[in-house]
Amino acid sequence: MVISILFLSLALFVLVLILQVVYGFLFKEGKNTRMIKAVIGSAYFARTNEFKIYNRHAKPGGVVFVGDSLTQRYPLSDFYPGVHLYNRGIDGDTTEGLSKRLNLSIFDLKPKVLVLQIGTNDLQVLGLAKEKTVANITHLIETIHQEMPKIKILLVSLYPVNETTDKLVNKMIVGPRKNQDIEWMNERIRQIAGVQFVDVFSALLDEEGQLKMQYSKEGLHLSLAGYAVVTDVLKPILETLL
Repeated sequence: MVISILFLSLALFVLVLILQVVYGFLFKEGKNTRMIKAVIGSAYFARTNEFKIYNRHAKPGGVVFVGDSLTQRYPLSDFYPGVHLYNRGIDGDTTEGLSKRLNLSIFDLKPKVLVLQIGTNDLQVLGLAKEKTVANITHLIETIHQEMPKIKILLVSLYPVNETTDKLVNKMIVGPRKNQDIEWMNERIRQIAGVQFVDVFSALLDEEGQLKMQYSKEGLHLSLAGYAVVTDVLKPILETLL
């Protein structure tokens, strides 16, 4: 019995090591691979199909939060009770992915307010230069305004990451993202016309200029405490638009 337990533990340990090596190889330096595209493409396809169903019951004039996993995992109904809102985040999405689903995620809903946060996966999944990501975000805003000139847009800053060797940080998840690049991008998208920029980057930093680990799960995605901080910054601004 003891030998069987030890053997099982060893097998699981080896499996975890193998998975970590494979995951690290697939996401190394943010390079595209067929596997990455397949995983993200599958999630994208499934989620957009859900949107088609949800949208049949949607009512116009609400608030739509649009973005990647940082939006999809945001427990909006708990933090904004009583607000007529919709979550249109997709794990792993990028500016290029969002450009292909503007109808499903925004236009079909006819929202009064759009809360947009996108771009961090461009650095990881697509391996795009930060300049290209800023250009893509700018183009998205312009396209949205052309279709819905009266919509109010809150453009939320990209969140910081934790680049340290803290034991809770998963370097494979954080990937090639650097706060220096993220700050550079935030300063550029802040200047995009027709939006109200909301800086949550600063509120999530620790004394060392890193994403505070109390606010994060592994150095990239936010914990519930992190989302509480985002809400404290965003909610008063959103309320002025409703």
